Amino acid sequence: MAEELGATSFNSGKGASGEYDVDALIAGALKELEEKKPVQKRSEEPALKATPMKPSRLDAKKPVPSQDEYEGTFKDFKVGAIVTGVVSTMNQSGVLVDIGYKSDGFVPNEEITIPLKVGDSVRVMIENLENKEGYVVLSKKSADFEITWEEVNEAFRDKSVLQAKVTGAVKGGLVVDFQGIRGFIPASQVLKEPSESLESFVGKMIPAKIIELNRRQSKVILSHKFGVSESKRSEAHKIFDELEAGQVRRGIVKSIKSFGAFVDLGGVEGLIHLTELSWKRVKHPSDVLKVGQELDVFVLGIDRAHNRISLGLKELQSDPWATVLEKYKAGQVVKVKVLRLAKFGAFVELEEGLEGLIHISELSKDKIDSPDKAVKPGDVVEAHILRIIPDEQKIGLSIKEVQLSKEKELAEEQKKEESKITIGEVLAQKEKTKAERDLEFAPEITEQDPEE
Repeated sequence: MAEELGATSFNSGKGASGEYDVDALIAGALKELEEKKPVQKRSEEPALKATPMKPSRLDAKKPVPSQDEYEGTFKDFKVGAIVTGVVSTMNQSGVLVDIGYKSDGFVPNEEITIPLKVGDSVRVMIENLENKEGYVVLSKKSADFEITWEEVNEAFRDKSVLQAKVTGAVKGGLVVDFQGIRGFIPASQVLKEPSESLESFVGKMIPAKIIELNRRQSKVILSHKFGVSESKRSEAHKIFDELEAGQVRRGIVKSIKSFGAFVDLGGVEGLIHLTELSWKRVKHPSDVLKVGQELDVFVLGIDRAHNRISLGLKELQSDPWATVLEKYKAGQVVKVKVLRLAKFGAFVELEEGLEGLIHISELSKDKIDSPDKAVKPGDVVEAHILRIIPDEQKIGLSIKEVQLSKEKELAEEQKKEESKITIGEVLAQKEKTKAERDLEFAPEITEQDPEE
């Protein structure tokens, strides 16, 4: 290695001005490099050489810097420091990295943990400022290890979640690895189903949160339960921030109450109120939904101050009120189903999602004091449409109008029947009248006593 990597040396000397002649030093160094340069065969790969410093063009009027001043132009590097450099040369034995120092740094192949190419930026740790070949000795693995420990410390300080790989399962818990740092998750901190075994986690990436950390002892204790909980919370915040009114989201029904249903949108829950379940009247959400059901929902509104989300289901269904005037008109007689009764009348259904009201005064041609004296829920009756107000979603109907209309038709039919006289009836009446007249003018005949 020493023969292959030639070192750059500087012979100190003072010029006529009493200062170091930097140009002479550099020229001498270049000459020395040329003398030490081995003759290479074409088949051999070029050996790595330390990058010499290019002589700068010095203005004759400006004072020539001393050797100390020249050295001071470089950054203050220390052993153990992590620096960022750029890959300048690659060879089978390793790579040279320009770290902005007077000589390049060398990283052996065994220290390279990821594929590199010339021009790549890489973070390395300084292990020696100058070896016998004149290079700065660098370590990629040590830098990676320290950088990872910084991430671990930061995660512990910020109480953030790490993604760790489970490398093994022991009686007491799980052994995990985070970028080369080993950690342990006690069995009590593993979130799993009763039927799951610890071995089923081996090879998986799982979220974990550090609950105990000791760098000196290389002790890292984590919690899978807290990691999952924190991950869900973070995901919930992300989803909540992305939500906007008017969006359509996929969700799962988590619970059902008398006033509506709660739907999980992936970490955050929203409420579908009873009135937003369908265009038709729903007595209870369980009539329409069931727990665990997956469905699309419409985002009606978001209250970010109170973390509340209002959802709708009927907005994704066709609105029967949008086309009501195309199907129904005032004066039309339709069959309706009685849904429920109120003191002031009966609510009826023309079709699914389209309801109307028959006022108590329109339930019967006879005066009644209670709707149940005319109809009951479930009855299918004919009703006359009095009015339709789509904007207010109101339809007024009348059974009385149908009854009065039918009575009028019946009376007219009876009148027609009474006035209807057939020709046969007229001829029969004439024959009867004639017979009665002939009998009136016929000679009188009396019966005689047989004894006379």
